[in-house]
Amino acid sequence: MEIIVASTAGFCFGVNKAINMVYDNLDKKPLYTYGPIIHNSQVVEELKKKNVLPINSIEDINKGTIVIRSHGVPKSIYENIKEKGLKYIDATCPYVKRIHKIVYEHSKKGYQIVIIGDRNHPEVKGIEGWSNNTAFIIENDRDIEKIGIKNDIPICLVSQTTYREDKFNDILKTFKNKNYKVEAFNTICKATFNRQQEAIKIAKTVNKMIVIGGKNSSNTKKLYEICKQYCNNTYHIETVKDLKLNNFKSNDKIGITAGASTPARIIKEVIAKMNDLQNTNNENFEELLNQSFISLRSGQIVKGTVINITDTEVSVNLGYKSDGIISKSEFSNDPTLNLQDVVNVGDEIEAYILRVNDMEGIVELSKKRVDTQKGLEIVKEAYENKTILKGKVIEIVKGGIIAISNEIKIFIPMSLIEERFVKDLNSFLGKTVEFKVIEFDKKRKRIIGDRKQILIEESNMKKQQLLNELEIGKKVKGIVSNITDFGAFVDLGGIDGLLHISQISWNRINKVDDVLKIGQEVEVEIIELDKEKEKIALSMKTEENNPWFKIEEKYPVDSVVKGKIVRLVPFGAFMELEPGVDGLIHVSQIANKYVNKPEDELKVGEIIEAKVLKIDPEHKKITLSKKQLEDNIS
Repeated sequence: MEIIVASTAGFCFGVNKAINMVYDNLDKKPLYTYGPIIHNSQVVEELKKKNVLPINSIEDINKGTIVIRSHGVPKSIYENIKEKGLKYIDATCPYVKRIHKIVYEHSKKGYQIVIIGDRNHPEVKGIEGWSNNTAFIIENDRDIEKIGIKNDIPICLVSQTTYREDKFNDILKTFKNKNYKVEAFNTICKATFNRQQEAIKIAKTVNKMIVIGGKNSSNTKKLYEICKQYCNNTYHIETVKDLKLNNFKSNDKIGITAGASTPARIIKEVIAKMNDLQNTNNENFEELLNQSFISLRSGQIVKGTVINITDTEVSVNLGYKSDGIISKSEFSNDPTLNLQDVVNVGDEIEAYILRVNDMEGIVELSKKRVDTQKGLEIVKEAYENKTILKGKVIEIVKGGIIAISNEIKIFIPMSLIEERFVKDLNSFLGKTVEFKVIEFDKKRKRIIGDRKQILIEESNMKKQQLLNELEIGKKVKGIVSNITDFGAFVDLGGIDGLLHISQISWNRINKVDDVLKIGQEVEVEIIELDKEKEKIALSMKTEENNPWFKIEEKYPVDSVVKGKIVRLVPFGAFMELEPGVDGLIHVSQIANKYVNKPEDELKVGEIIEAKVLKIDPEHKKITLSKKQLEDNIS
């Protein structure tokens, strides 16, 4: 006799999670499950013995905690639980939870919701409740014509997680052929699909097939139907009591699979019962079972393939009776990590086994324990070789920040974060920073990083590179970094130069901040440079912006100019021709008469005309006459 056991037999990750959540909360009394936690009467009876009772209504429940079944419930149940002030634990399968979200969001947008599945199944009833009970439920493409789905309103198409994928595709094809506008979501559980595909493969190669699972389990029923298509001698049993040994002979080739709600111990009980049927080599089914599955133990490091990812956990196929589960907290030390961003279905993962519980079908894994061991070696090597590490800042603590690198937490003190003092560290949260490890104490779990050292090295390198590129007369752009009474400091890209107040403008400036602001970009010319002392003098004054540039062309001798009187002195009046250019009207040139004091004839702010008598560009002097214009008029 030969036996082939499906590697996918038994608890799926959703059922595994639901059972685990109940057992983790046995101390919460009274504890109820809304409906059977899973479709397996043996599990339900075991929980009853532990005072966990299934209920179908909360009407008579006034206190306690309710575990939402793995098949999920309508939205109204959550609302009723909250209204009564009861506590609840949500053990809904993540696949089913995703369907709830799709249906809820699309029903709000006005879509017609169409659910493919068994209308009497609790999972389908729960999904329907998230559409405000307006969903259409169909079991095959023939139902489309019967239920009155409108052709002019878009459809959101979802499926019961245990539905057959080929039938789902047939229904979708029918909708499209009838020109319905459909947004389809293949919500069939991948674990269910894999289980069905393996069952088909086994059923094709054996002459007898055993399907183990609850009589009310939808996925077990479908497993039985599928196997029956390929192996006529297929038997659906719920427990070992249903097994009829006289159906089997010593020369049989037998396949065994089990539904997602079947505990591993029930599968073992069936195999143990069949030990009475030995083949000619006296090889029994118990030994074959152990050969079919790998052996796992706590503390072991294993490799597996990712088969599903949710917001809170990653499911891994280990080639064992049950899938491995890595919770988010055991995946990484980074609490801000989004699992969907860092791992994909099909990825191979190495993990540490925290716990194996065949009774509950649980294999709890930790990826971060494996990564932490490897990470410690990487960080230690970086410390010894003084190499640079990168890490994401995950926490702001008293006196500094915590960065995570290779799953190792490294403390960077406030004094070693920047070149200058940093008052608000929150700006670093979530950012990736570079640092060197300056202290590594594995025993005390004390690892300290230094980011400042790297910044200073980079700054010095940039500074030296910049100094090599600078030369007197070169024009460069920079940012005003500081303002003082005597001028402004300009950051040229790693080194500051001084822009003296006298070099900011050709015009007279009283206060630097009247002209410049911190953070302002300016173009400056290097007028002095001492590379050894790292001293740079800058100027914003250029020949082009010098108001005295080509002054003789602007104000030729004998031309008449207009300007404002800006200053009166005993020997005359100064008249502004333009900002930075003043001309002097001597007291003798103010009027065609004797003038004792300039203020007798002129006022500050007065606009007048005058004649250009003389220009001295070298000494920046212009001589004007108001009197000569009067002579010309007379």
